[in-house]
Order: sequence, then structure tokens, then C-alpha cells
Amino acid sequence: MWLKTLVAVPGSLLLSLSLMINLAYLPAVPRDVYLFVGFVGGILVWAALLTMCYCVDGLRRPLLWGGPLVLVSLVVNSVFITGRL
Repeated sequence: MWLKTLVAVPGSLLLSLSLMINLAYLPAVPRDVYLFVGFVGGILVWAALLTMCYCVDGLRRPLLWGGPLVLVSLVVNSVFITGRL
């Protein structure tokens, strides 16, 4: 259980933050709306990912599902930030 916690908490936080950063670049909304959506959405995504990690028996399934999603999200973040692929 400790190993699952040590992997699930930082991994789900990283993925949640990365997905919310991707969401920040898409709509043209005022900053306060973006912050509210990012705050609420980030907590909901983090809780969903953490729950998903704890619902399976081992660590292999969440890592196989979350690993590629983190990589894709980080690539999209780098494209948004740098402006080039």
C-alpha cells in the first residue's frame, strides 16, 4: 500500500497539473474564470486519478494507462509554451 501511495500521489498530481495547464491554453476566458476552473478541475481530476490508482490491484495498470497520457500532455504543454513542435 505504501508503494502504491508513493507512486499514485505524485503521479496523479503531475498528470492533473499537466492536464489543467493544457486546458488553460485553449479557451479565451478571463483570468478569474480560468483560475476557478483550474482549481476545481485540478482537484477533481487529481481525486479521480488517485481513486483509479487505488482501485486496481497492482501498479502496472495505472502506470501503463497514465504513463503515455503524461507524455502526451507534456508534449502538448511544451508545444503551447515554446510555440514549436
